[in-house]
Amino acid sequence: MKFIADENIPYQVVEVLRQAGYEVSTVVETTYLGMRNDELATLSIQLQRAVLTRDADFTHLGQALMRKIKAIYIRLSGDPNIMAM
Repeated sequence: MKFIADENIPYQVVEVLRQAGYEVSTVVETTYLGMRNDELATLSIQLQRAVLTRDADFTHLGQALMRKIKAIYIRLSGDPNIMAM
Protein backbone atom coordinates (compact mmCIF):
# COMPACT_ATOMS: atom_id res chain seq x y z
CA MET A 1 0.00 0.00 0.00
CA LYS A 2 1.18 3.54 -0.77
CA PHE A 3 0.70 6.43 1.64
CA ILE A 4 0.95 10.20 1.79
CA ALA A 5 1.66 11.51 5.28
CA ASP A 6 -0.08 14.69 6.35
CA GLU A 7 2.26 17.33 7.76
CA ASN A 8 1.08 16.45 11.28
CA ILE A 9 2.55 12.94 11.11
CA PRO A 10 5.92 12.80 12.90
CA TYR A 11 8.80 12.02 10.56
CA GLN A 12 9.77 9.13 12.82
CA VAL A 13 6.50 7.39 11.84
CA VAL A 14 7.28 7.95 8.17
CA GLU A 15 10.75 6.45 8.61
CA VAL A 16 9.47 3.37 10.46
CA LEU A 17 6.94 2.71 7.71
CA ARG A 18 9.60 3.15 5.02
CA GLN A 19 11.94 0.77 6.84
CA ALA A 20 9.09 -1.76 6.94
CA GLY A 21 8.88 -1.56 3.15
CA TYR A 22 5.94 0.80 2.67
CA GLU A 23 6.08 3.55 0.07
CA VAL A 24 5.43 6.76 2.00
CA SER A 25 5.68 10.32 0.72
CA THR A 26 5.04 13.40 2.81
CA VAL A 27 3.11 16.57 2.09
CA VAL A 28 6.38 18.52 2.26
CA GLU A 29 8.09 16.22 -0.26
CA THR A 30 5.09 16.27 -2.60
CA THR A 31 3.61 19.76 -2.42
CA TYR A 32 3.56 22.55 0.21
CA LEU A 33 2.93 23.07 3.92
CA GLY A 34 -0.46 24.36 4.94
CA MET A 35 -2.39 22.37 2.37
CA ARG A 36 -6.10 22.22 3.19
CA ASN A 37 -7.66 18.85 3.95
CA ASP A 38 -9.77 18.85 0.79
CA GLU A 39 -6.66 19.59 -1.29
CA LEU A 40 -4.78 16.74 0.38
CA ALA A 41 -7.73 14.41 -0.21
CA THR A 42 -7.81 15.34 -3.90
CA LEU A 43 -4.03 14.88 -4.16
CA SER A 44 -4.26 11.46 -2.52
CA ILE A 45 -6.84 10.41 -5.12
CA GLN A 46 -4.61 11.64 -7.96
CA LEU A 47 -1.55 9.87 -6.52
CA GLN A 48 -3.54 6.77 -5.57
CA ARG A 49 -2.28 6.90 -1.99
CA ALA A 50 -3.97 6.53 1.37
CA VAL A 51 -3.67 9.57 3.65
CA LEU A 52 -2.03 9.18 7.05
CA THR A 53 -3.25 11.95 9.35
CA ARG A 54 -3.66 13.00 12.98
CA ASP A 55 -6.26 15.58 11.98
CA ALA A 56 -9.69 14.51 13.23
CA ASP A 57 -11.24 17.25 11.06
CA PHE A 58 -10.19 15.22 8.04
CA THR A 59 -13.31 13.14 8.59
CA HIS A 60 -15.49 16.22 7.95
CA LEU A 61 -14.79 16.41 4.23
CA GLY A 62 -17.70 16.43 1.80
CA GLN A 63 -19.33 13.10 1.08
CA ALA A 64 -18.13 13.07 -2.52
CA LEU A 65 -14.49 13.14 -1.37
CA MET A 66 -15.09 10.79 1.55
CA ARG A 67 -16.37 8.11 -0.86
CA LYS A 68 -13.21 8.33 -2.98
CA ILE A 69 -10.39 8.58 -0.46
CA LYS A 70 -8.61 6.15 1.79
CA ALA A 71 -7.48 7.67 5.06
CA ILE A 72 -5.97 6.34 8.24
CA TYR A 73 -6.41 8.43 11.35
CA ILE A 74 -3.46 7.99 13.70
CA ARG A 75 -3.62 8.88 17.34
CA LEU A 76 -0.17 9.26 18.89
CA SER A 77 1.09 10.50 22.20
CA GLY A 78 4.03 12.87 22.22
CA ASP A 79 4.86 16.22 20.72
CA PRO A 80 2.18 17.16 18.18
CA ASN A 81 4.46 19.87 16.79
CA ILE A 82 6.90 17.43 15.20
CA MET A 83 6.10 17.47 11.49
CA ALA A 84 6.88 15.07 8.68
CA MET A 85 9.61 16.55 6.53
